[in-house]
Amino acid sequence: MQMHDLNTIPHDLEQLEYRLCQYGSDAVQSEISLNQLFQNHLAAGGTRTRAILALAAGHAVNLPDEVRYIIATAVELLHQASLIHDDIQDRDTLRRGQASVWSVAGDSSAICLGDDLIGAAFQELAKLPAEYADKIPDLINLLAAAISRMAAGQTLDCQWQQDRDTTFSQYEQIVQHKSGPLLGLPIAMVMAIQDASASDIKHVMTGACHIGVAYQLADDLSDRCEDQGTRLNGYWVLASQAAGEIDAEQALRTEFERQLTHARQSVCHLPSFCIQSFEVLIEALHQKYPAFRVAA
Repeated sequence: MQMHDLNTIPHDLEQLEYRLCQYGSDAVQSEISLNQLFQNHLAAGGTRTRAILALAAGHAVNLPDEVRYIIATAVELLHQASLIHDDIQDRDTLRRGQASVWSVAGDSSAICLGDDLIGAAFQELAKLPAEYADKIPDLINLLAAAISRMAAGQTLDCQWQQDRDTTFSQYEQIVQHKSGPLLGLPIAMVMAIQDASASDIKHVMTGACHIGVAYQLADDLSDRCEDQGTRLNGYWVLASQAAGEIDAEQALRTEFERQLTHARQSVCHLPSFCIQSFEVLIEALHQKYPAFRVAA
């Protein structure tokens, strides 16, 4: 699964979008339906990186198309639910240049849509063909664990206070819980269908947490002015610890590379599709934040 292979699955992505657009309940009376709100939200675009990982990793181990679509759809539904809920909590009125769900329909409807999509992710798993029925409990456990870990991280983030000294270790723990689970989940679910050991799946989830921190650090550098004094931001955490002794931006870039090194080390002994999946994630990160790409 090399990066150029991602251009060979346009049909897969068409199928993914079709499946996603079926979710969200229909209108009961004359209200804007959750389905319409979700379709509007999806129309804003996005990379679908997590879904692509599931599709490509499943292809690498020769999973049937229907199984790949189910895993990709379940993961993407969960990701979209997290974005909708995040926008409410962060009071972000825009998502990819388009009005966020809560800013159009209100907090309550946005919460309901996110909840609906979380349930839909489990519904997708129930569609697995009969020959994969014995895998459903493991997949449900992985999905539920990812939701629980994300919720714990988001709770920590929401309870962050400006006047509280935050160490980088604490920041790292919050971000690992918030961002890591959904990056590792598509790979872990393919591994579970392949009867991978719990230890190997744990290595993938651990490595994904490190990539999640790298993503957040890159984002925090670009948002440091906007976030100062209002949101938890890795740049300001490092700046407070540096106390003028070192440049905060350089410290952040060093930490960014350290996280990627740890991510690669976590999966270096695993099957090649796991290693390649991580390289896909890292390349996507560098494409989004090219200033962080280290010259060869």
